[in-house]
Amino acid sequence: MATLETKSDADIDQWITNHERAGKTRAPLFQELIVERNRRHGRGLDITTSIAAMTKSARENRYISYGDLAASNGLTWTKARPLMNGSHGHLDDLLAYCHSHEMPLLTAIVVGINHLDTGDMDEDTIEGFVAGIRRLGVSVADPVEFLKQCQSDCFEWAAKQPDVPDAATDAVEE
Repeated sequence: MATLETKSDADIDQWITNHERAGKTRAPLFQELIVERNRRHGRGLDITTSIAAMTKSARENRYISYGDLAASNGLTWTKARPLMNGSHGHLDDLLAYCHSHEMPLLTAIVVGINHLDTGDMDEDTIEGFVAGIRRLGVSVADPVEFLKQCQSDCFEWAAKQPDVPDAATDAVEE
């Protein structure tokens, strides 16, 4: 098979859609497709960096704002906002990545700055979160209950993860 780098954006998007429709959202190729789409369109928002930031926040048993997620990638919220939302946005790619790797859905703890204390999401936000997970073949009966369970799963999972050194503070002294 040819490498994904040689495929067009339309090919990548179609393969992702085909995997979603076929319920193959945990297949290794689906995982590679999500990473490739992010590499092409992330414009500074990186899956690995965002997963690390969300995991760190969850380990600290706290929610993370969209702005803090953008900042973890070295971007301002103003620059990152148009890249974050919607089908195939960064949050959607993160959701697909977590699901395909059988991780908790870490994007459940990414909330608006005015909801950092509660973890609540505005109606449009929770609708986008649920639409993304439904595209991945997960059935959701009660969106708010599903969100709260996902958030609980994130905090429980993160508490069991090993410490990850912070590259900024762990530089080797010479």
